[in-house]
Amino acid sequence: MTLLQAENLQAGYEDRPVIHEITLSLEAGEFLAVCGPNGSGKSTLIKALQKLTPFLQGRVLVNGRDLFCLNHRQLASLMALVPQVFQPVFDYSVEEIVAMARYYRQSIPFAGMSAGDRAAIEEALKLTGTWPLRHKKLNQLSGGERQRVLIARALAQETPLLLLDEPSSHLDLNFQLQIYSLLKYLQKEKNKAILVAEHNLNLAAAYCTKMIFLKEGKIVAGGQTEKLMEKNLIQEVFQVEVDLRVNRSTGLPEISLVHSASRKNAQSGLKEKLSGSSEEKISAGEKFKG
Repeated sequence: MTLLQAENLQAGYEDRPVIHEITLSLEAGEFLAVCGPNGSGKSTLIKALQKLTPFLQGRVLVNGRDLFCLNHRQLASLMALVPQVFQPVFDYSVEEIVAMARYYRQSIPFAGMSAGDRAAIEEALKLTGTWPLRHKKLNQLSGGERQRVLIARALAQETPLLLLDEPSSHLDLNFQLQIYSLLKYLQKEKNKAILVAEHNLNLAAAYCTKMIFLKEGKIVAGGQTEKLMEKNLIQEVFQVEVDLRVNRSTGLPEISLVHSASRKNAQSGLKEKLSGSSEEKISAGEKFKG
């Protein structure tokens, strides 16, 4: 079953598109990573699929229904979003933040939580390891703990589709593995369709079934993860020299940076900038003398 389909999607801000001609699809039980350098449009794509960008054109179907025809309650029943940054207006507790995911299910506003609501909240808190934090205020938590709370909120929403904007950001190595293991469990055991914007290629390669590479707002490659973990392609997209190796625990390809080449390129770029700056100063001095 196709849960998400986008055709010729354009989105951006103030009538200026950041992403162009995006076409993708996501089936139930698939795990898709959108990867690319900073500024390539990963976060904009995630927001556009939730109707959160001011400028939006194209066609998007969510479980066969037109995105532009869905109201907020209908959209909340189909997909949950884990944003990169979340700043609540009021100082809610962890449990209150996660409970917000259940409000769309209430036919009467502020009717109170049902037994099913409370069970979903508890399960989400326990799956993300945030149950011991449930009575703490959000501003008392570290960045990594906040990220896990946001993932718990998305899980409590109980939707067939999950969108996550760089879920590994702010997380230490242990929790990166825990969160991606949880997402893999949801994909395989709960048949969730999961789309992540991710900067960590090695994490994406280990857990995601499909990948898309974005560059300058356009898809430059897409397909099965193993096929996209290709040295020349990665170097072209990210403008950095890499080596490929096989991860001993997964048997899947992963990258390592060629640091000598990176240092050389950085030093060369710095010299060019310094040289250009010196020439500008000399030119300005000559004009002043004149």
